[in-house]
Amino acid sequence: MGHVRGSATPATRRTIIIGAVIAVFTVGLAFGVYNAVALPGCVSCHGDGDFGAATRSAAHAGTDCASCHVPDSVTGRLAFGFRQAYHMTVPIVSGRGREWETVPDARCLACHDDVQAATVSANGVRINHALCATDERCSDCHASTAHGGATTWARTYDMETCLGCHVSQGAAECDLCHDGRLPADRVTTGVFAITHGPQWESTHGMGDSTTCIACHTAASCEKCHGVGLPHSVKYVERHARDAARPEARCGSCHEISTFCDGCHGLPMPHPAGFTEGHAALAEADQRLCDRCHADPDCTRCHEMHVHPGGAIGTLEDGGDER
Repeated sequence: MGHVRGSATPATRRTIIIGAVIAVFTVGLAFGVYNAVALPGCVSCHGDGDFGAATRSAAHAGTDCASCHVPDSVTGRLAFGFRQAYHMTVPIVSGRGREWETVPDARCLACHDDVQAATVSANGVRINHALCATDERCSDCHASTAHGGATTWARTYDMETCLGCHVSQGAAECDLCHDGRLPADRVTTGVFAITHGPQWESTHGMGDSTTCIACHTAASCEKCHGVGLPHSVKYVERHARDAARPEARCGSCHEISTFCDGCHGLPMPHPAGFTEGHAALAEADQRLCDRCHADPDCTRCHEMHVHPGGAIGTLEDGGDER
């Protein structure tokens, strides 16, 4: 077939495509660089509505957005500019895992490095960050500082988090952390607002039971739960003695068939007649027995008789069933 007049040649089409690609790339590059240098857009989207109102009334109302959300380095600023341009302005890039939502500790400490040097007292609470926050990020406790009630996930400090460490180290004195706050005010935030709220009888078990001992004596818990409450940090090491006592009420909190058996790998507490079949279980996996029993528990029965039948004869004669 002959050449159709007016149609572009292959070379012309290639030139047009390459030119279009270069033009798009140039415009995109210029857009990203401009965005990185000028950093527009934050207030234009986030300055109005509930988010803007909450931000203006928060503690960091006078702080520039970029000082917290944009890296200081040239490469970091460029990367931020491109991400912002092609997610927020030209939505062709996914916003998942948006790094600009994360505020690294270094940016907080650039203004607040003094908190590392001394014990700080604010809002009725004292804290020594150098001792108590070594493995925490600033935003783990202060997530709502910049945007107040508009913060999507307002992580903050609460007493249960602190007690997890203080109880284990035997340093749970109230006045060590509380500065002028009444006891009733100390259970109104975080997990404690639920575990000590109006429905506490049905919700207090949702907390960490190892922290109860900081305020509650065994007498206040045992009248409902039986012996062993509140559980100490290392209670698992001695729980067997309490569980075997007739006044134990483990089932008031724990689902025995899953909670106990799931850890022990055997029916717990051992049901009647368990001894008759325990030899097969011990032979299959002796480690299951060794979690709770020492050698004397076995030899007390088994060394009394050496003929076939062993401990069964002892039990029939009134021996101790284990």
